[in-house]
Amino acid sequence: MKYMKKIISILALGISLNCAYADDTTIVVTAKNCEANTPCNVIKTSGTVLSQAVNNNYSNKQTMTMIQNSILPQFDFTLMTRLAMGANWKQATTDQQTQVTNLFKQMLVNSYASALSKFKGADVAITNSNIVGDKQNKAIVNSTITMPNADNKSQPINVEYDLAKIDNNWKIYDVKIENASIVTTYRNQFNDIIQKNGIDGLIGQLQTKVDTLKKNNG
Repeated sequence: MKYMKKIISILALGISLNCAYADDTTIVVTAKNCEANTPCNVIKTSGTVLSQAVNNNYSNKQTMTMIQNSILPQFDFTLMTRLAMGANWKQATTDQQTQVTNLFKQMLVNSYASALSKFKGADVAITNSNIVGDKQNKAIVNSTITMPNADNKSQPINVEYDLAKIDNNWKIYDVKIENASIVTTYRNQFNDIIQKNGIDGLIGQLQTKVDTLKKNNG
């Protein structure tokens, strides 16, 4: 899909699925039936904060601060990283687990910050939100995103947020774009790197990627 790589990098940090972009410069946050303390409301809250960055033309530094203070708490990066590493997680030392988690988080944050402005003019809508699982501690929020193009005939892209209830709070731990999972995508990449260069090799490559993104973001 034409936008897959761009969308994966952006949605990895949970771009709001309850935003309707009124024009090519402004985000208007809209949501129905998103009550407090629900999975849907997690997405709504993220959208409200993210709209400030675009509507007020935040600098990269301001955007990074906003993401760190208001968006990161909506995610469980430890769970996300553990799932992305798969069986390799148990083979890693505690220090290695911490390093991979922190670098993975930094990589996603910087990828999102650099790409946020590219989503001006998109139409996004929540289509469904359900709590699932025997223990009712998992949730799925479905949405669609339509990218603007010259002929206005862009097909909606299906996006799914997976959330888990942790310490009585709903946290995002995976995002799927047209059934392509962020966690699974990185699991395959991480496993290939670890098989060739070990966990320290993965840490080194993540650090290089983070350094490059930070340099590009200024």
